Amino acid sequence: MKPHLLAALKHIALIGGLREPVSIASRELGTALGISQQTASQRLLELAKEGFVIYTVLARKGQVKIAAKGVEALRREHADYKRMFELAKEIPLRGVVESGLGEGAFYMRQKGYKEQFRRKLGYEPYEGTLNLRCSGGTLANLEILRLSEGIEISEFVSGGRTYGGAKCFRAKAGGIECAIIMPLRSHYSDTIEVISRQNMRARLGLKDGDAVELIIVL
Repeated sequence: MKPHLLAALKHIALIGGLREPVSIASRELGTALGISQQTASQRLLELAKEGFVIYTVLARKGQVKIAAKGVEALRREHADYKRMFELAKEIPLRGVVESGLGEGAFYMRQKGYKEQFRRKLGYEPYEGTLNLRCSGGTLANLEILRLSEGIEISEFVSGGRTYGGAKCFRAKAGGIECAIIMPLRSHYSDTIEVISRQNMRARLGLKDGDAVELIIVL
């Protein structure tokens, strides 16, 4: 994202545009950013054109709300600052248990993945994943993982089908060694998949809606 647009987006977020539409005049934005009213007006229009905000031009003031694309840009910026000033060797990640579609079990059965898990993690995971939906402040830590290298799980071909690559991060939850697995080619999601030697749902007595705290090792 262009730096001048990011600066404008940050200001909109600071006056409440993340939560709801807010009124803003180009003169006010210009004063806040140290630019002319005309340039500020152009920035608002450019943010809307690029899909970062929803901007409605009214009589004297416009109304603007940050769109999903803008939220994602700010989340990445937040993660960068956390990496610079707060990052430790271990970071917490909190999520709520939810049922998946059973796809995790299918992928965990594939020999190409099993062999890599055994070699790189030191164990062959249970054929299934624990799905956790993250929210709130923990999303910044999730973004840090997306920007970190992790343990590479390479793509492979089996039965004429290509199985995509992923990366893993070692973790612990409730005293159980586990790992987060993140597909390399996927759209942003606030849901993570956790693998372990054990059936974590059964071992920890978890049900949908329960909160789980993970400690991730970077």
